Amino acid sequence: MKKFVRVIIAAAALVLCFTLSACGSKYASHYSAMLMVRENTSNKASVSFDSFSGTYVMQLKNKSADEVFINYEAALGEGNIKVYYDYNDEKLNLFELETNGSADGKTETFTGNKTIYIIIESDGKCSDGSFSFVLEKSEK
Repeated sequence: MKKFVRVIIAAAALVLCFTLSACGSKYASHYSAMLMVRENTSNKASVSFDSFSGTYVMQLKNKSADEVFINYEAALGEGNIKVYYDYNDEKLNLFELETNGSADGKTETFTGNKTIYIIIESDGKCSDGSFSFVLEKSEK
């Protein structure tokens, strides 16, 4: 009887583990960082770090049918980072930064009530980075 109870408990623990670890996000963050400051609301996301290695994912949400775009600014002290965005299930290159690089600009216009993913990927250890993304309404 004890063996049967242990098997049931082990099976329940496995099911619970897989249920809790499954996330609703299409992309997953996996990184190591020091002195990392993050902010992510539905229309604004930013991250700053002293050192970073890995992948960090942020989500912006267009909560209306309005046309919007993402205004971005970024700077990197040392290393190489690629930044992508995903809208309508297509991962597209937004910009790349190398040592002492910076970028600013805006994306294409998005329409519809959808989630826009921002994916920051390093190809090794990076330092002294700052990234900011703001969802803004298009003016016609």
